[in-house]
Order: sequence, then structure tokens, then C-alpha cells
Amino acid sequence: MDSKLQEILIRAKKDVFGTNTGDTLTKLKGDGLDFREIKEYEFGDDVKKINWKATAKTGATKVNLFNIERELNILLVFLANGSMHFGTVRFKQELATEVMATLAYSSVKNSNRLSSLLFSNREDTFIPPSKSISTVYRVAESVYKSNTLHKQLDYEKLCDYINSTRKERSLIFLVGDFYGNIDLSSIAYRHELYALIIRDRFEENPEISGEFTFVSPVDFSHTDAIMNKQSAKEYARLLQKHDSELMEHFSKHNISSGKIYTDDDIYLRLKEILKG
Repeated sequence: MDSKLQEILIRAKKDVFGTNTGDTLTKLKGDGLDFREIKEYEFGDDVKKINWKATAKTGATKVNLFNIERELNILLVFLANGSMHFGTVRFKQELATEVMATLAYSSVKNSNRLSSLLFSNREDTFIPPSKSISTVYRVAESVYKSNTLHKQLDYEKLCDYINSTRKERSLIFLVGDFYGNIDLSSIAYRHELYALIIRDRFEENPEISGEFTFVSPVDFSHTDAIMNKQSAKEYARLLQKHDSELMEHFSKHNISSGKIYTDDDIYLRLKEILKG
């Protein structure tokens, strides 16, 4: 086994099995009898779950959340885009590997049915459902050893793939950097989605100046450009606009999301994101 991959797996396993919080990473909202919490009503919530007593007491519409009292169907999806082949602290692809491994170990710990999908315009690699801990290694290895260069994503095809192959309601984690035109509404309607956005801080705020040659990770085309404070600021503004629209889409369709950076403590960030 590759030493770096082994290090990732050991760290993820220690984080999940070495604490009592690994079971909090996979809580699917549902219709069971196991009461979870009361929360503010959001667009799309089932009106049948409105807690009228809490609503009258607070003046704000409140709804009940429940945990499903059965094993969960969990699908981990790695979005294999060429831009994942980048990083300053470490490559985003390596970070995604640890995120997937941590979620996979948590799934196994809770005896859930775990499956995985590596998706791009060039391939789709599916690992079928299992409760075996050996599946964690298969999931991590598929992400870690994937050659993301030359690959890009078509989110419409991703949604079609999941909708055509995923009949049972599932808890789906999408792991990638989420660039481009993104519409996940068709799968959000049928499943519970988490969008885990993998980023490097440098790509959001490139503090560089001078003449550079930029190389596309998809077609390897070269572009010569001069970067200065003004152009870097404009780039950051456009990316912020993109991400703001992305978050609006997630909010509209009740998709939970959060960013994880290459210098973050992965387990702590996952806990923050999944607790919502």
C-alpha cells in the first residue's frame, strides 16, 4: 500500500473509532419515531412536521426532525475534475481521499450500507454496497489513485446517472471543488444531499504578481497572463460571485454544504458541517 494512502487511512480510522462522535456523521433526516430536534421551518420542509406548540410559544414556525430507525443507504461520490490536481499545503485530491475515508469509516462503524462512485466525463467507477471495513480501503484507493487530469464534469449527466441507478432514498455526499454550472435539484428532490466543497485558500485568493503561464488541467492549453493586485482582486470577486450563486442553489434545494480547505483539520470541519 502507498505510504501516504496508508497514513490517510490510519488518521481517518483513528478520528472515527477513537472517539464517540463518529456516529454523528451520518444522521439522515426522516419519518421514523426517533425524535431528533426542533428547528426553524425552511422552504421545502414537510408541513406535517410543524410543531404547533413550539411555533405558538416562539412566534416562529418550528418543525420536528426525526432520525430514521433503520440502516442507511450511503453513497460517497468523488467529483473527479481536473482542477482537483492542485494544492499548496497538499493536493485537493489527497484531501478528498481523507474526507471520503473518514465518511466511509463512520458508515462502517454504524453498520450502514456504503457504496461509492467516482464520476467524470471520462469514467464512472462504482463500488457496490457493503458493510465491510475492506470497502473503506477500496473507496480511498479509488480516489487517491485516480488520474483527474484531462477530466471534467457534466452535472446533468451526474444527476441522470444517480437518478437512474439509485432507486432507494439515500444519504449522498458529493466531494469535489464545485466549479462550473451546477444544478443538483433533480437528485436533491429524491435524496438527502451534502455538498463538501474541497478548496485551497490560494486558489480563492491568489497573492501573486508578475507574468505567468497558466495551464489548463483539462486540455493542457497554455495561457500567458500578467497577474497583479487588480487582476487578482477581480478574479477573487468573480469566484465569490460564483460561490454565492452556488450557495443560493444549495439553500433553495435544501442541500447541506460546507467548505473544507487543504490546511483544515478534516474531522473537525466535517463535524461542524454535518451538525449543520
